[in-house]
Amino acid sequence: MDGRGVTNYSKDKPSYGFSTATTEFDDALMSRGVVTFEQAMIAKGASPQEARRLSDMEFNNSVEGRQVDQQSTGNNHEVTSDDDDDEFIRTYRQQRINELKKDKNAIKYGDVIYISRPDWNREVNESSRSGTWVIVNLTRHTSSLSARHDEICDIVEETIRELAVKFEQVKFVFISSTSAIENWPAENLPTLFCYRYGKMQHQLIGINALGGSGLNVDRLEWRLARLGIVETELEEDPLPHNKSAEFRSHSKAFTDDFCDDDYDGVD
Repeated sequence: MDGRGVTNYSKDKPSYGFSTATTEFDDALMSRGVVTFEQAMIAKGASPQEARRLSDMEFNNSVEGRQVDQQSTGNNHEVTSDDDDDEFIRTYRQQRINELKKDKNAIKYGDVIYISRPDWNREVNESSRSGTWVIVNLTRHTSSLSARHDEICDIVEETIRELAVKFEQVKFVFISSTSAIENWPAENLPTLFCYRYGKMQHQLIGINALGGSGLNVDRLEWRLARLGIVETELEEDPLPHNKSAEFRSHSKAFTDDFCDDDYDGVD
């Protein structure tokens, strides 16, 4: 059974359809209640939302399968010996130790990084090729449209700083909008470009795309999690800080899709 998602492991390699197939070790973990099917899918690279969808599909299929098995073979249950459990626990413990060592050696950031135009290829494209998420925040160069708009941009910058501390393995980059892209319209700010595998994967343009005028850390975290950039324990979109009408740009924000090449050439 295949899901709708597509996993692209490298810029130079083709994309592959995401599969719900599990290994024997995955099955053993799930049978003992160590992990859920949803957690197994996330470990394979699925976003939390895709993992939940696949988990629902798997549950429905498993129910149908159990009904067929009960009709054909009765209610026989497989018994696992204590020795098998002990061996399994030792194997799982060693695997977790190896994973923790790997996590310890992973590159961690923990703060925003300020770059200029000549740094773009190295700090964004090249840095993201290995699979690291690089989030580029275009900052306002000077006072932009209004005092309210400036305040919104400042709130976004502070929110991203907090997320950078929380999600150390995501690289958050700040660059002046006019330095990154000449003549980038001020009404498009705030703007986030999300890079992975050397290419731009997502873009969030305007305050409404980031969570609205009541933006807070949780609201932006929720949106990044929906894109598969971070893992979150949030179960729903948090409420904004205030429920006033969301900020509207003074001019129409760009909504066209941008070609990756428009940004890959920045160096």
